[in-house]
Amino acid sequence: MKSLRKTLCEHRLKTHDLLRAWLQPRLGAVGTKYRLAARIRMANAWARRHPRRTFACVTGSLLLLLAGDIAMASMRQDGTGEAGMTAIADTTPLFDGFRTIQANKDMHRSTLLELTAKGQSIREELDSMIALPHKSHADSVRIVRRYRQLEGIVKSLKNNETHEQD
Repeated sequence: MKSLRKTLCEHRLKTHDLLRAWLQPRLGAVGTKYRLAARIRMANAWARRHPRRTFACVTGSLLLLLAGDIAMASMRQDGTGEAGMTAIADTTPLFDGFRTIQANKDMHRSTLLELTAKGQSIREELDSMIALPHKSHADSVRIVRRYRQLEGIVKSLKNNETHEQD
């Protein structure tokens, strides 16, 4: 039986292949219609012949985009002057959630450690009670009760172990 992860990976790959098979002829038609390969070769040849102009054009384009972005951001601003600070202030719930998750993990870890310690102490107590040569009825009842407690602890620890592996 295949794992769920492997099945999902195969379906994702199959979808990718189908999409590529559908897109490739259409993109190839656009490329031949507008002669993109020839235009790219010509642009690369021009860039090799004129490296300074290429650098100037690229740098100028980037600076123009930066200036346009700054101008648009200033026009969009409400006039408060603290547009950047509100974006930072909105992340506080995210960090609060992260801290809550960490606190829950720590609490879970400490509970598991307490369960483990309690289970070890019960096991030691059971070993000492079983080692008694003569047991009364009350001793036998106590042994059965402690054994059931130990079974519950072991079951809980195994259950937590399987959930952590998922």
